[in-house]
Amino acid sequence: MIGMVLVVLFGLAYSFFIDPTKSPDATFPCVTREAFGIYCPGCGDTRALHALTHGRILTAFDYNFLFPFIVIILAWYFLVGLTTLFFKKRVMWIPQSLPTWGIVMLCVTIVAFTVFRNLPWWPFTILAP
Repeated sequence: MIGMVLVVLFGLAYSFFIDPTKSPDATFPCVTREAFGIYCPGCGDTRALHALTHGRILTAFDYNFLFPFIVIILAWYFLVGLTTLFFKKRVMWIPQSLPTWGIVMLCVTIVAFTVFRNLPWWPFTILAP
């Protein structure tokens, strides 16, 4: 668990200090964008994380609209894991498993987001990074 915390802290520190808009060589290019010329659901995540670490929440939404929501969910799961480990019992609520309809809705949302952010008309162009 300590290793996981260190990896998360290192990733956040790296994202805080390295600005992907000024040094594009510091990050990996998007394979989907390079191969097919379309935005994947993760395009803009690195820039969005950099914006979030600097407290620019609206800018993070501009880079990738789904990313701040995903960060909130992942942070909640991370905190639940840490508190459960620390207190030796579950002190924060989290579902034991995701229902089938939840997984289907998540997949539909990601596919729809990918399709919509690649449409060349307004208002869908707002979703492009």
